[in-house]
Amino acid sequence: MPDVVLQRFGKIPMDVAANIEAVVEECYRELEPHTVKLVDLILFENQMHMNSYYSSEKKASGVASEVLSERFFAVHDAWRGISRIGVCLQNMAQLPELVQIGALRHEVGHSVLHGSVEHYVFSLTQPLLEAERKFRLGRKFSLSILYLISMAVKDFEVTKLLVEKGYVEDQLAYSSHVLAASEDDLAAWKMAEGNLAAETLCVASRLKDAACTIAISKFLRRSPVETLKGELSYLPDTILERFLRLAEALSKCVTSETFHNVNAAVRSFVEIFLEPSPTIP
Repeated sequence: MPDVVLQRFGKIPMDVAANIEAVVEECYRELEPHTVKLVDLILFENQMHMNSYYSSEKKASGVASEVLSERFFAVHDAWRGISRIGVCLQNMAQLPELVQIGALRHEVGHSVLHGSVEHYVFSLTQPLLEAERKFRLGRKFSLSILYLISMAVKDFEVTKLLVEKGYVEDQLAYSSHVLAASEDDLAAWKMAEGNLAAETLCVASRLKDAACTIAISKFLRRSPVETLKGELSYLPDTILERFLRLAEALSKCVTSETFHNVNAAVRSFVEIFLEPSPTIP
């Protein structure tokens, strides 16, 4: 059982903090054996506190990350060599209880599997570098693709671990929530449509959202294909068909340790979404 060091930013009710800590500690016991000895559990009253904290951490560490939006209610990082789980209570309060529990367990899973800084710093793979040169992609584009694919792989790995330990219902609720298309997703695709580079980034982002659903596919009420189609119906048929191929490829890529899995997933992504494309506007 690791030492859980609780930190609070803003007004955090003690009973709320105690409930979150209890879920986290219970999950660590269920996921034993593992090597986690210390974890920082950081609770934020609202989005402002969370954004301020992680903005400073991003600058200090130099590790790439997404801008934290209202969709982020719990996050994990190991930028300083120690696992940290951050929870935004303002955002959490808007979620069903089962999704909240699933999210906390998901982040605990990350700390068990991805609790070192090496799991947040990946090198550009040869297939991605070759695609960058071939299509004259910017380095920022390639790094964004790598980041999103690595997130998808890690989320897949975590969901697989949690399901193996018996956490099914909460992970189904969590994966369904993350997969659900938001207004931001629809707006992002509308802006990207017609620009292959932007479209590809949208697809990589949605793969990250779909990774948990793909990992828990055997427990879905509908087939994985129908489930994904239901939330990605706004994509053109040709893009959706390739996305479904990518989803199948992801489930076959995650067979070894994380770095191997990320390289394999990036290779599949390039083969499916970049190599068939003659040009990028």
